[in-house]
Amino acid sequence: MKVLCIVGPTASGKTAAAVELALRLGGEVVSCDSVQIYKGFNIGTAKPSMEERRGVPHHMLDVAEPIEKWSAGHYARAARICIEEILSRGKLPIVTGGSGFYLRALTDGLTGLPPAPAEWDFVMIGLHPARDELERRIAARTSSMLKAGLIEETEALLRSGVPADCPPMGSIGYLQSRAVLDGSLTVEQAGAEIVLRSRQYAKRQRTWFFNQIKALWFENISKLDIKTVENTMPM
Repeated sequence: MKVLCIVGPTASGKTAAAVELALRLGGEVVSCDSVQIYKGFNIGTAKPSMEERRGVPHHMLDVAEPIEKWSAGHYARAARICIEEILSRGKLPIVTGGSGFYLRALTDGLTGLPPAPAEWDFVMIGLHPARDELERRIAARTSSMLKAGLIEETEALLRSGVPADCPPMGSIGYLQSRAVLDGSLTVEQAGAEIVLRSRQYAKRQRTWFFNQIKALWFENISKLDIKTVENTMPM
């Protein structure tokens, strides 16, 4: 049974590619993101809106309370249940995200967690835009997040009682937004810091995926590339 995985660094276009392939291949998306699992953390995680999902069912979003500390093993167990249910409906599971350790736990298991069922055939697709293009996307996305209300979202979460030291509040975007709120950074400084940290994170992700995952790599998912992916996915 095929399970398609779309991996790559932050801002490489994984979400849009997953939705497009889900529409063409009859799939459902399973997020593999260590921060998108948390309820209320939307803008800074680039969590896809209902419009961006285009009617495609998405799983493993908003499944954890902010105070919960999820491990890779916790994620893998929950994601495997989603995948089993998707397969039982005759649909294609499409796992997408940039949390490499979560993906490794899902596919290969961990101490105390066996590998995924042997009958699951993981097909790995990787996105790796050129460095200049990826940096442009990161800068544009950071600007969009700030305009969309990232700092205001952070403030609302804190006012609602979400602890400042909960796991998702330490992630890129929310950490810098908290610094704006406490006066230690200006909005402009926070934006520059988010871009810098995102670029550094993308570099680590790219290195990890290249070294750890055997994938079919694309700079982006064009119509031609989609056909290539379709040809690797006989159901």
